[in-house]
Amino acid sequence: MPAPSAAVRGALWMVLSCLCFSAMTAAIRPASENLDAFVVVFIRNALGLALMSPFIFRAGLRTLRTDHLKLHLMRAACFLAAMLCWFTAIKNGIPLSDAVALNFLAPIFITILAALVLKEKVRARRWIAIALGFTGALIVLRPGLQDISLAAVLVLADAAIWSVSAVLIRRLARTDSSTTIVAHMFIWVTPASLLLALPYWTTPGWSNVAWLLVLSVCSTIGHVALTRALAAAEASQVIPFDYTRLVFATALGYLAFGEVPDRWTLTGAAVIIFSSLYIARREAQIARANRTAGSPNPVPPNPISP
Repeated sequence: MPAPSAAVRGALWMVLSCLCFSAMTAAIRPASENLDAFVVVFIRNALGLALMSPFIFRAGLRTLRTDHLKLHLMRAACFLAAMLCWFTAIKNGIPLSDAVALNFLAPIFITILAALVLKEKVRARRWIAIALGFTGALIVLRPGLQDISLAAVLVLADAAIWSVSAVLIRRLARTDSSTTIVAHMFIWVTPASLLLALPYWTTPGWSNVAWLLVLSVCSTIGHVALTRALAAAEASQVIPFDYTRLVFATALGYLAFGEVPDRWTLTGAAVIIFSSLYIARREAQIARANRTAGSPNPVPPNPISP
């Protein structure tokens, strides 16, 4: 039996990553029962630092050397803010399918910031796709037909903040390794999240600890699978499979919490996905053109929120 092609291997790793990140999101609610979101975020970061430590020590402390400490601090602040928005929104009961659908706006925000901050050229067709993506968000939110919940606003904030983080990653990746970027993130985020958690501290029970471990393990496996997916095949071949997160989130929302997405959520999600896929396709074409011209290939942003 012939070995699967690189594109197939990349797709399978990407689907595994989406399954793990969806399971992580579903685990937030039982993990945060009777706990404040600040406490859950700190414990998740502490576990992430513990899981990352062997890689840091194996690479040596020299991996922490950087000429762009300010950018790393900005990236850590964005990561922490986005995580707080996401965990609070999920804890407060936004349907998982709605959260994931709105989170798909992140690539659209990234494209806008890349044009404004990195001065990347964004032509008319991609601006039209961006407008279409925001139309999809309005379909999901239905302003005027229903109240927009605080949780929905927090998910939108998460997508916007994460896009800033992705732009910073693109800038840092020009000079620093992925290990350096991730190591600095956890080293700064963990004590910062502890300071935020202390005023709201409640000692977690055994049930909380068990779910927090599930959450952290799923997140870690998800990041490893995502890295392997992007290493196995081109980003343009694997990023489209990120949208299986909506399938997994909908299934887990129904099985675990009895959530059934309505037609507005599914329609809006379809519009957002279409616009994001078009943007991803154009990004891939530009990246190939840059490689042909000998220009640096922009690092594909992680499509998954923390």
